[in-house]
Amino acid sequence: MNIPVTYMSGAGNIFTVIDGRESVVSIEQWQKLTPLLCSGEFPTEGLIILNNSEILTKNNKPTLNFTSEFFNPDGSHGAMCGNGGRCAVRFALNTLNDPSFSNSISTISFTMAGTAYQAEIIANEIRVYFPMPVEFRENIEVSDSIKTIHGDFVDVGSQHFVVNYNQLQTDIPFREFEIEVFAPPFRFHKVFEPRGANINLYEVVNNKINLRTYERGVEAETGACGTGAISTAVSTVTHNLVQSPVTIIPPSGIQLTVGYEPENSVVWLQGTAEFIGDSVFSV
Repeated sequence: MNIPVTYMSGAGNIFTVIDGRESVVSIEQWQKLTPLLCSGEFPTEGLIILNNSEILTKNNKPTLNFTSEFFNPDGSHGAMCGNGGRCAVRFALNTLNDPSFSNSISTISFTMAGTAYQAEIIANEIRVYFPMPVEFRENIEVSDSIKTIHGDFVDVGSQHFVVNYNQLQTDIPFREFEIEVFAPPFRFHKVFEPRGANINLYEVVNNKINLRTYERGVEAETGACGTGAISTAVSTVTHNLVQSPVTIIPPSGIQLTVGYEPENSVVWLQGTAEFIGDSVFSV
């Protein structure tokens, strides 16, 4: 079986994307195929499947509705991916094959990991609106065999532990710190059982946030993490370290912007979603 794939970047978060609207492949089969589809000559940080899409009319304006699934490179499934959601929106719009019609769409509704989201295009970037955090626990103490750290646990459809880099009291520059050595003991810590958590380190510089995320299911640092950006914005806005909207700079250097207004129950993630290339996998 030949599977056409598209490669996309959501602010430097790289994905394999597949149009599965006419596919008979089951969720379980996609899970088994994911490690292959996210590896090879062009390794990616997740697999996105567009399951179906339709155009509806709402208030005399076209509305795009679609459903999608996200899989981590290890095949795990069931969590939201913020940058993946934005790439899914761009990909779904592209399947319309009519730029003039795509540009007239005022509302985009989609599901990922079984949850409904709204999206819109703003200055050629994709903004996705999220529900308020499912869970937010401040100042959690977590220890490994060497150290004890404090951070906030935030669940925005994907679970994150957010840590201020300053508390580590190290002279190592933020971008040079070995997060792939630091993160695993906390990623699998019993406090975050049964699913574990993504680990985020951040620093605030000139009212912007430099962010690094060690992602669950990738088991490595990624170029960017959308739900990590949201979780870090929730934490830092709550602690009055920055104001919304928050500018996030991930390792890719490609800016993400997060809006977090708890008093209005507003959460959104905005950034680029771009096509990189295409290929075909034989399985």
